[in-house]
Amino acid sequence: MVSEKNSRFHGCQIATTNSVKQHKLRKFIACMSDKKGRGLEFVSLYIPQKAPIDEVVALLKQEPDCAAPKSESDRDAKDRLVKALKKTIGSLKLQAKISENGLAIFAEASNASNADGEDLSVEEIIPPEPLTSFLYQIDDHFHLEPLREMLRNQKVVGFIALDSKEASFGVLNGEQFELIENITSGVSGKSGKGGSSQRRYERERDMAITNFFHRIAEHAAKAFLENHQVTAMILGGPGQTKEDFLKGDFLHYELQNAVLSTVDTQSASKEALREMLDKSVEVRQNMCAPDERRIVQRLLAAVAKQDGLAIYGLDTVLIGLKTGKVEVALVTNNTDMVEIDVVCKKCSLSRAKIVDTAKKVQVTQEMISQPCESCSAVDYEVEEKDVIDVLEDLASQTNARVEVISTESNEKAQLSALSGFAAILRYRLQ
Repeated sequence: MVSEKNSRFHGCQIATTNSVKQHKLRKFIACMSDKKGRGLEFVSLYIPQKAPIDEVVALLKQEPDCAAPKSESDRDAKDRLVKALKKTIGSLKLQAKISENGLAIFAEASNASNADGEDLSVEEIIPPEPLTSFLYQIDDHFHLEPLREMLRNQKVVGFIALDSKEASFGVLNGEQFELIENITSGVSGKSGKGGSSQRRYERERDMAITNFFHRIAEHAAKAFLENHQVTAMILGGPGQTKEDFLKGDFLHYELQNAVLSTVDTQSASKEALREMLDKSVEVRQNMCAPDERRIVQRLLAAVAKQDGLAIYGLDTVLIGLKTGKVEVALVTNNTDMVEIDVVCKKCSLSRAKIVDTAKKVQVTQEMISQPCESCSAVDYEVEEKDVIDVLEDLASQTNARVEVISTESNEKAQLSALSGFAAILRYRLQ
């Protein structure tokens, strides 16, 4: 007997913020990565927006491209695969159209450990970014590479080494470092002239350096905003020049806000970038994305002021969201909690409770063992939802937003000290 589970839909693209999209995608990938089969019984299907659904269905209806079964177990595996393909086709036929980001479907029909004999399930996800190519794969595991490429877990860091004579630009994307370019100023060294000639020379030299700073800023904007979407910046170079450049607000404001630190180097040449890499290891390990850092710092400032515009603790944040007073809710990504919702099959009365994931089995048993308060029935449908999805659902009803703080950083540690749940309010709670 086959136990069929309803298709589950995961809408990463409809989250209120990028941090929630990334959190949902990361959890989905982790869950699907754990699934392994004994044969070709896992279907991975990636469909871009413009792919005709009827052509995809026709492809899935073809005989699976597997070797002829040589044993009873091989025949069973092929039967399970056929069932998974039929379930996938059924899900596709329910699609009125493919979203602009495309659709990914993962189906499995594997040997179950329960009395039903087999589990047949389908997971659907609209990814946070558009799918660019079609993929149909049958294997003993799910193919998740296209989704993994959408994770923004890699830290993209821009590097500028500068002095009055030259500037070098580089970018670190994950573990890969790329030298972008080196530019020179044409500014000569300090003169030993005296009197009015010396003052005039210094004024002209200062103007030339200022013009060079503007050129550096223009190259940085193109390199780090247009060509690479950096999440952090590090400046380096000998002497005071880098501090003068930073204090002068020459950089685009997004890059200026992303600066983590400055590093002293022997020069501003290409070799200085490697020196900066070595000297910034600790800073980069503990770095928080600029958006995360700003929002947590804003929360902590409100907490310090005690002006009533900051709250923390899960229950308090939930109340704030339900009453529409929350502007932005903050939560750490390692808050391992779920909402258990039991719905009476007879009268549809619903009861929900948020618990630690480790206790969900025990709490679920306790909830379904109690008769329904409305009709006294004991037959329930049980649903489970990640606590961040609970916050997200409430936030979407009042035009609030949720930010998931995921980077291992001082900001995350400070939010964890406030229970891992906090919020900035539009106005004070009564």
